[in-house]
Amino acid sequence: MNEKKAEDIEGPVKPPKDDEVPFIMAEKPAGNEKRHNAMNEGEHSRSLDEQVKHLERKIRAYSKAKDKVNEGEALSSLGILYYKANRFAEAKSCHERHLNLAKAIQNKRAEKRAYCNLGCTYRRIGDLDKAVECYEQGLRLVKELEDRLGEAKLLNNLGNIFEQRCDFDQAVYCHQKRLSVARELKDLDGESKACASLGNIYHLLGNIRESINYYEKLVACLKYKLAMQEKKSKSEEGSEDCSMPGSSSNKMGDDSKKSRARRGSDLDEQGSNSSKSSGDRSGNGSGKGSSIH
Repeated sequence: MNEKKAEDIEGPVKPPKDDEVPFIMAEKPAGNEKRHNAMNEGEHSRSLDEQVKHLERKIRAYSKAKDKVNEGEALSSLGILYYKANRFAEAKSCHERHLNLAKAIQNKRAEKRAYCNLGCTYRRIGDLDKAVECYEQGLRLVKELEDRLGEAKLLNNLGNIFEQRCDFDQAVYCHQKRLSVARELKDLDGESKACASLGNIYHLLGNIRESINYYEKLVACLKYKLAMQEKKSKSEEGSEDCSMPGSSSNKMGDDSKKSRARRGSDLDEQGSNSSKSSGDRSGNGSGKGSSIH
């Protein structure tokens, strides 16, 4: 049970996918392919450096203007950037500074996000005790804020750490609570991933009957999601068939699709409507992952 699961991080930038695919060494590229890959790596490195410099300039400007709110947001973004680049010491420093600023201005939502992100970073560093402390502080705050989605994500993060420690009773407790919140929120993604986590834990414990029970619930969730996707796809195909290329009705169809796309991009960004509706909503918590805000 030393397998590490991806963390769900929360922040103003788009969070990483819930489930991290293990890196598999491919065959070494030869000739032009090898040179092409080297060029891509160089471009990625330059892009990262440019983003870091841009955020550092913003942090200095906000600090000079004594704008602690935006300084904290920029620090959070920079911490997430470092985290995704596996530069965890620098990520930790950014999230600690964000936490201190959030406390100074008594912004509990920002404080909760900072604790969540710091917990994810400590976990990747390997300090599980510190990670648990951060997640528990975050849970205290989400209860004050009545942020049910934030609570589900933190329970998921905590459950993954207990599973990593082979403390399966606590892991089951956290994931079952997370499942309960997901059902309350009608969060199908959260429900399916909680079922996957519980099915896996019960399998490891040798309780095959209970494992099958949760995996069957997972399959039911996935079948429902697939049916909804197919229904949406057929609906979109039908709307395209009803309009001629270049006609006004076709333009209306395009505008409608763009509108649907905007509604679907419900990222957990600071200050978004989704954040206001249920606390700091962050990208999907995962039974296989933890959450960085």
